[in-house]
Amino acid sequence: MKKLILIVLLLPILSGCNNKKKEYETLSARYDSLLAIGFTKDTALIGYMEAFNTIQSNLDSIMIAEMIISQSTSTEGEVQPDVRVKINRDIQMILEKLQQNKNTIAVLRSKMKSSNNRVTVLDEMIERMNRQQEQKDMEIAELSERLKRMNFQIDTLMAQVEAKSETISEQATALNTAYYVMGTKKELRDQNIITMEGGFAGIGRNKKIRDDFDSKYFTRIDITRFNSIPIMHKKADIITTHPSQSYKIYGEKSVDSLVIINPKEFWSASKYLVIVID
Repeated sequence: MKKLILIVLLLPILSGCNNKKKEYETLSARYDSLLAIGFTKDTALIGYMEAFNTIQSNLDSIMIAEMIISQSTSTEGEVQPDVRVKINRDIQMILEKLQQNKNTIAVLRSKMKSSNNRVTVLDEMIERMNRQQEQKDMEIAELSERLKRMNFQIDTLMAQVEAKSETISEQATALNTAYYVMGTKKELRDQNIITMEGGFAGIGRNKKIRDDFDSKYFTRIDITRFNSIPIMHKKADIITTHPSQSYKIYGEKSVDSLVIINPKEFWSASKYLVIVID
């Protein structure tokens, strides 16, 4: 009987989920058309779609939890202790997923803004997701005010979620931070970044990054936004370790640029990139 009641209670909210998904699915179909005409080569597009799916999944989970909380607090009288514990857990989950969505949308907007290849359908999907998120923020704000009047410690839960989000953000920043430097052999040697090893009588010596290199001459970058380096020199030698399939060197008679195809793979072996130019 309890299962039947729960199903009946969830039917309106599930219907709402389906209605809100229609526009998302329309945009998703347009995304599929992009893939059909050859955009599969751009792994960034796949990353966008995965992010959209996560945002939508979070919104669906929030909507169901919101309905259950509303039903649990709709009856008159004091809310039972075990129900309060469950509601607190659900509210914390909702706040965490809302914050996760905000962070994801901010990252998507930043990526799209810095991208050289703007795709209209992706812009539309990001803005559509953002509008859904803003609507959900307002709904949860109303629910939170009602719970505060019932002596739920919403502000405390919000503070906990914000602290946790800040920690996660700091960890993500650290994971997405890398460094690069480019210069002639002499410049990099003078700055104690590279050394020459092996060879005989100065012939056949190999360039190698020093174990105790000076990092202050490196440029700090965000690997989620940094995908190419203009080189514009006759020769360029990458002396740090990076999988060869993760990047491409462009140019015919000279080296024009280095383009990172797969950032995650490129920076997997080293968060430092050293390019020796000639």
